[in-house]
Amino acid sequence: MKAVILAAGEGVRLRPLTDNVPKPLLKVLGVPILKRLIDSFLRSDVNSFVIVTNYLEEKIKSFLANHFPTADISYVHQEEIKGTGNALLLAKSHISENYFIGVNGDCLYSESLITQTVAAAKEGIISVGGKLTKDIENFGIILEEKEGIPRRIIEKPSNGEISEGFANIGIYSLNKDIFKILMEQEENNEISPRGEYEIPDAVNILLEDNQYKKRLVKLEEDDYWFDLGRPWSLSEATKTLLSRIEEEIEGTIENNVQIKGKIILKKNAILRSGTYIEGPAFFDEGSDIGPNCYIRKYSYFGKKSRVGNGCEIKNSILGDNTHAAHLSYIGDSIIDENCNFGAGTITANLRLDKKSIPVIIKEKREDSGKRKLGAIVGEGVETGIGVLIMPGIKIGHNSWIGAGTIINENVPAESIYFGTQNYTLRRKRKDAD
Repeated sequence: MKAVILAAGEGVRLRPLTDNVPKPLLKVLGVPILKRLIDSFLRSDVNSFVIVTNYLEEKIKSFLANHFPTADISYVHQEEIKGTGNALLLAKSHISENYFIGVNGDCLYSESLITQTVAAAKEGIISVGGKLTKDIENFGIILEEKEGIPRRIIEKPSNGEISEGFANIGIYSLNKDIFKILMEQEENNEISPRGEYEIPDAVNILLEDNQYKKRLVKLEEDDYWFDLGRPWSLSEATKTLLSRIEEEIEGTIENNVQIKGKIILKKNAILRSGTYIEGPAFFDEGSDIGPNCYIRKYSYFGKKSRVGNGCEIKNSILGDNTHAAHLSYIGDSIIDENCNFGAGTITANLRLDKKSIPVIIKEKREDSGKRKLGAIVGEGVETGIGVLIMPGIKIGHNSWIGAGTIINENVPAESIYFGTQNYTLRRKRKDAD
């Protein structure tokens, strides 16, 4: 059984987190999305993969060569990003079996969704994965012929058409006949309203053909699926996975550390005296926390990360080798790898008017839907002392922020950004000599 994994996208909406890293290699709890996906497939006896790549593809190839040296992995380069249908068609020469798996390489799927999809392929069934939602205007929605039998996928219907439906979550069991359909679509230039060749358009033709058995693979109550399309979706995925952890203590806990709730403390990690922790939280290998820190729920600390005296971290992701030495607050934020925050660096995460926080995505102002959202900081950023970062601000990779600066606009990558202050001498003190 083969799986075709679509991993060519640039992940523009996730910048600055994808400035130097392809989207499928973004990490959730320290593990890249693509590794989680392949591990799950291997556990379901899918042991052959075709990876469709483009953006930073050498990093994907290098990563998979290091982590799956014996796996049967082939690569196909998508020269021009022309949609998921075009990406899938490029894998045609690698597929000889009648049924195979097609899946987005930038989504996080629970194990059971993969298991059910693989089972459908082994049984010779066309399947489409779906999540029940009322947010129908933001998804392709799967219509059912009858319970559990998909009939058609319609793209972002209006509320007037239907009130709820199953969102298409980008995981399929497919018959190789889909390649003929995709070829005909390209020959006839049958593009979607977005100007691309789309997998759902081809899947609809398979669903209309009565020669195929069909199945809707539903997201059940204990399942999860995350389309990691916006920076804050990484926080949502982290929260979900942390809420499911079993406690694991391998590192060192000094005296006078208080822990409420479950934590994972990996080897060579240390929690120093006076630190108060509200779980769930995850401290990866070699992380160093404290003394006298306040760690709040749903925080992840990457390998060799360092949080020093008097810091508070809340619902945030700190990447590998990122340091906040002392007297800093990081709330509802995503801080990439190899960053260094000077003393007193503060991430604001709440507007005074308590409204949801907008973020600039692809040069447009987009409502995050989050009442609390802090900073989104790229790799290698350094701040001086006393820096204040306003809610929803993005800082590009390898930028330097000068001491005492208030950041209320996005900072481009590889910039030096600093503020200036004006001083006024009002008068001499009356008691001065």
